[in-house]
Amino acid sequence: MAKSNLHRYSVQEALNIQTAGGGADICAPSGSDLTLSAHSYCAITALIETVATVTSTDTDIWDSGAMTIPAGTTVYGSWSQVVIADGDKAVVYRKESTD
Repeated sequence: MAKSNLHRYSVQEALNIQTAGGGADICAPSGSDLTLSAHSYCAITALIETVATVTSTDTDIWDSGAMTIPAGTTVYGSWSQVVIADGDKAVVYRKESTD
C-alpha cells in the first residue's frame, strides 16, 4: 500500500509540482501509445478518462504499472517513464526544467 510522501519533497520540488516548474507535455496519441521518458515526471492530468502506465522512481511510495485516471483528475508521483494509451488525452508535468 502506498504511503504519503508529502513530507519528503524539498521546498523547490513542491513549488515545481505546483507551478509545473519543468514544463509539461500535452499528450493526445493517435494510432499508437505515446511513451515519454526524456525527463522526470511528477504529475498527470487526464483531459478525458485516460490509461497511463508509469515507471516509478520511488517504489516505496508509488508502484509502477497501469492506472485509469478519471477525466479532470490529477495524479501525483515520481516517474521516469509515462505511457499514455492510444486515443487518450492528458497533460504530463515534468519535475524540473532541462534548460
